[in-house]
Amino acid sequence: MIENQKQYYPPMHAAEHILNQTMDRMFGCGRSFISHIERKKSKYNYKINRFLSNEEVRNIEARVNEIIPGNIDITEEFMCKDNAFQKFNLSKLPDESGELLRIVKVGDYDVCP
Repeated sequence: MIENQKQYYPPMHAAEHILNQTMDRMFGCGRSFISHIERKKSKYNYKINRFLSNEEVRNIEARVNEIIPGNIDITEEFMCKDNAFQKFNLSKLPDESGELLRIVKVGDYDVCP
């Protein structure tokens, strides 16, 4: 569990994984480069070089809402950093992260350190 003064809320963390994967699938923009996750309000920033249309925003919401009620298993495994480097973008990891990384899987929909 994340040790933080802000209130950590696991369902929002799972929703972040689903949203990140949805955004990348729809726009090829990768995962959010800034995220702020809390129980009542969360914010994610993506690198897209234009404003999204209202229809695109509705499509994002619809796709995310299709995944959520699927009761997807959320699991974790641990992987050494060298192996993870070959499979994942590790640029957002803090410098002080250890050699063993936690990899979170949201069903077959998303996998990310």
